[in-house]
Amino acid sequence: MLYNKTSPESIEQHAKLMENKAFYEILPNELLGKTKLKGGIGTLIEEHHFGYKPNSLSEADFSEAGVELKVTPYKKNKNKTFSAKERLVLNIINYMNEHNNTFETSAFWKKNKLILLVFYLYEEQLERHDFKITHAQLFEFPEKDLEIIKQDWDIIINKIRDGKAHELSERDTLYLSACTKGANKESVRTQPFSPIMAKQRAFSLKSSYMTFILNKYILKKKKTYKSIVTAEQLQEKTLDELILNAFQPFFGMKLNELCQKFEISITSKSKTYSVAARMLRKDLNDLNKSEEFLKSNTKIKTIRIQRNGSIKESMSFPSFKYKEIIKENWDESTLRLMFLETRYLFVIYLETANEDYEFVDAFFWTIPEKDLENEVRLVWEETVKRILDKQAHKLPGSSENRVSHVRPHAANSLDTYPTHYGDNMVKKSFWLNNSYIKEVIFNNSYKVKNRLLK
Repeated sequence: MLYNKTSPESIEQHAKLMENKAFYEILPNELLGKTKLKGGIGTLIEEHHFGYKPNSLSEADFSEAGVELKVTPYKKNKNKTFSAKERLVLNIINYMNEHNNTFETSAFWKKNKLILLVFYLYEEQLERHDFKITHAQLFEFPEKDLEIIKQDWDIIINKIRDGKAHELSERDTLYLSACTKGANKESVRTQPFSPIMAKQRAFSLKSSYMTFILNKYILKKKKTYKSIVTAEQLQEKTLDELILNAFQPFFGMKLNELCQKFEISITSKSKTYSVAARMLRKDLNDLNKSEEFLKSNTKIKTIRIQRNGSIKESMSFPSFKYKEIIKENWDESTLRLMFLETRYLFVIYLETANEDYEFVDAFFWTIPEKDLENEVRLVWEETVKRILDKQAHKLPGSSENRVSHVRPHAANSLDTYPTHYGDNMVKKSFWLNNSYIKEVIFNNSYKVKNRLLK
């Protein structure tokens, strides 16, 4: 079937011919029979289905139609939901040129204004050529998302303009990020306003954002996600400013008073989370399920600080599997990628004299790179080492590291995972030390620091 290279609709219809077909049904016979296909799947589809040689130009793949082709995997989770398998990597950031542009004239916008998303289902037990394409669809950024993406682009470009391209991090932004892109850590580029070499990076859409797009626009699920801001509001302020400003009227109020105001039971175990959600939108019960938090992979953490300044709880993360973590390397580890792609909204309550709690502050936080690449890495590496040494029963404790430790994270003693040496061990996870959380709060909230140091 011929298609019109100047027509987005014609290109999309040609792409839909691949739906419900495995890669071996689309690609030439000479590429089959191999354990693994050579080259990127997207590159092979460009060449063998659409009939053009891929290029690295700043314009879109189908330049006459302004359409960029992206092939990306998704997976089916154990709870039968679907999620993006990875971030969607877009174009390389040209540090020397991109800072000269506005968003509207940027290489990013020229290349990615209209994207043909080709989704295939990743199934671990299959060879790559057996993966099946399920959806091919044109995608434009929704108006409200585009406002946040513009803000993200500005953050990235302003860092370049400040001579800090070497300090770029995926944690800087919400939906659009600057991910590392290169064969290894030696893949670096010059930057215009500093002599320091910067890692090669590409614009990318975070996996959390891709999961939202997958479910709402591609798989057409009927789930309803509640927004906490409007597109008009985002034209005036950033998402973070809007959220933090919304909390302002409630600072100084007691938790019981807030529960009464928002009709939340004071005996509810999740009342601190519910109150935080209601302060932003009266009919919202969980910020972690709001549209903006899902897309940006922002997690809310409510912290209750005792009158003596102590914090009882450490911060936990999902449990890891002993057999799987020992196969990982640090750079691509589940833990490292989680910290790179997740940010947190800390909502802080201070204990009062009458055993109530006062809402005193809120701030956004991502783990500093030095803490992640030094302290957390040491704990992760020591954890892997001990598991390999058949010591999964004796993993790093909180006294061994300033930032993190490992401890059980299971329903009971029967809630276990198998080890590579045949034992079943209770499920464990990485935790941030409560002393480290207090350090984070002191470093980010002068209100709390001043109150506790009086």
